[in-house]
Amino acid sequence: MSFKAEENNKELSEHILVCLSAAPSNKKIIDTAAKMVKVLQARFTALYVRTGIKSEVLDKEKLEEHIQYAEKLGAEIVMTHGENIPVQIAEYARLSNVTKIVIGQSNARRNHFFSKATLTERLIEIVPDIDIHIIPDALKTRTHQKRSFARYVEKPSAKDYFLTVIIFAVCTLIGILFQRLNFTDTNIVTIYILGVLLTSMVTDGYLCSVVGSVISVFLFCFFLTEPRMSFQTYAVGYPVTFLIMLISSVLTGALAAKLKTHAKLSAQLAFRTQVLFDTDCLLQKAKGGTEILDITCTQLLRLLNRNITAYVVENGNLSDGKLFSVEKESAKNILTPEEQGVARWVYENRQRAGASTHHFPQAKCLYLAIRGGDNVYGVIGIPMQKETLDYFEYSILLSVINECALAMENAQNAMEKEKNAVLAKNEQMRADLLRAISHDLRTPLCSISGNADMLVNNGDRLDEATKAQIYTDIYDDSEWLIGVVENLLSITRLNDGRLKIKFTDQLLDEVIAESLRHINKKHDEYKIVTDCEELVLARMDVRLIIQVLVNLIDNAIKYTPPGSIICIRGIKADGKAQISVEDNGPGIPDEMKPHIFEMFYTGKTTIADSHRSLGLGLALCRSIIEEHNGTLVLTDHAPHGCNFIFTLPLSEVTLNE
Repeated sequence: MSFKAEENNKELSEHILVCLSAAPSNKKIIDTAAKMVKVLQARFTALYVRTGIKSEVLDKEKLEEHIQYAEKLGAEIVMTHGENIPVQIAEYARLSNVTKIVIGQSNARRNHFFSKATLTERLIEIVPDIDIHIIPDALKTRTHQKRSFARYVEKPSAKDYFLTVIIFAVCTLIGILFQRLNFTDTNIVTIYILGVLLTSMVTDGYLCSVVGSVISVFLFCFFLTEPRMSFQTYAVGYPVTFLIMLISSVLTGALAAKLKTHAKLSAQLAFRTQVLFDTDCLLQKAKGGTEILDITCTQLLRLLNRNITAYVVENGNLSDGKLFSVEKESAKNILTPEEQGVARWVYENRQRAGASTHHFPQAKCLYLAIRGGDNVYGVIGIPMQKETLDYFEYSILLSVINECALAMENAQNAMEKEKNAVLAKNEQMRADLLRAISHDLRTPLCSISGNADMLVNNGDRLDEATKAQIYTDIYDDSEWLIGVVENLLSITRLNDGRLKIKFTDQLLDEVIAESLRHINKKHDEYKIVTDCEELVLARMDVRLIIQVLVNLIDNAIKYTPPGSIICIRGIKADGKAQISVEDNGPGIPDEMKPHIFEMFYTGKTTIADSHRSLGLGLALCRSIIEEHNGTLVLTDHAPHGCNFIFTLPLSEVTLNE
């Protein structure tokens, strides 16, 4: 048994990482990883490393197709960036406890002895303790490698060309000025290198930097070497100077452009991290799926500056869409029945659909499921009319939706936990009730049965005094049982919501007098005093309020010795009718006071008669008073004793003349 348990724990701890790319074979690699996940019951993550090179833009559609396919198979999509792809994969694998890495064999060969180590070779060297599965590629991608350099280079804009010309024209003018001031050629060369750096900073891509490097050499040769206005030179060392200047300029421009690209990626990563942190803080404070979805859509609205439509799952059905709009005019016609039908399809099939996908591409929005495991908690729609999402926006969108799904899953788990706690509490209450009934009702029932048997079998042998005492005992026990049953029925109806309350206007003094008629005969041993203001009219269910008074007076009789004084007062106070039942008995210990209104709580106080309380009376009293929008509290009665005070709403008296 222990061996099987260890095997199960091992399977559950597996984490498989598949590497995403735009290569044609990547779909096969994702398929293989998904089969491994299914067999091992492992966690599934798909990782894409952004390098910042412009070739990523060319394969955007293919890469997005692979990302969607991995997500469809249940993978968690993660995007990171860095120039060294094996290092980025290794770092994520270590931080996320990845146990297996699945990667393709495409482009993983050395062309000659002096070639750099392939990606898989470097990955094996960096993480030797993680299993790396290399999937053979049936589709060779040599044609993919032979693409021209021009396809990988982003074409500069007219603004970039203009800035490049201006920068090197200014550099030439400064060079001519330096030459007239008799500065050395070395100073002039550094001016052009500075121009290359400035070009890299103010333009996009590598092309302007490389072209600027070549232009700077020609400008230096044409304007600043003898003979001027000619590409000929009389100096022997100038060709070497030109060559070094060209190499230095190209390397400087390329490094500056690369540094600029990675700085941009780092800024995006920091922004994404801050966004996720802020979203997580907001979601932790949210309560319920609707509030969580509202916070998520508000965050996406601010981040993407796009209209958002949201659908939440309520009672197993997808609700009507809710719109979060930037511009009301542009937000029209995205909550149509056709769009809602696409959102419903996403909910039922648990995969994306709509614009830019293969399912319902004619839709105006891209719809994504808020999914956690096998559960779908809602659907988010993003209009795609103007332009599609870039990698950065898409990665933020996926991350925020994953945070939303996690928050909804936690909220649902908390709700289920609360429901289970309520059920457990109810079961405990039922168990306590059965235990109390079986134990405490046995005593009066046995007394009634024994006394009745004595009267039936030996009645002719008993004198009248003994018979009268037996009759009294039977009556007292039956009255106690009737009171217990009444309390049980009332509190059960209150908890189930079946107790119908009929409000009428009643005078307090009449209600108090009526309740005294229902008190046990033993009240003759106590001095009961009433002190009620006249014409205090309160709104109540008279039957239930009498039951409250009977319980409070019986409680005072039970826990005070014979001869004690019990005072019942009825007054107006703070715009309400107030009734109090006070006694001069021993009182209730301080440690018991916080629990006396709890159901089935009896404490350790000794009862004056032989019957043990079930702990229902005071709990029932508080429930009845709360149904009347009143309060029931316990205070100490000076110098000793208890004082139970409850309030009722006053009735409005209308005089008709």
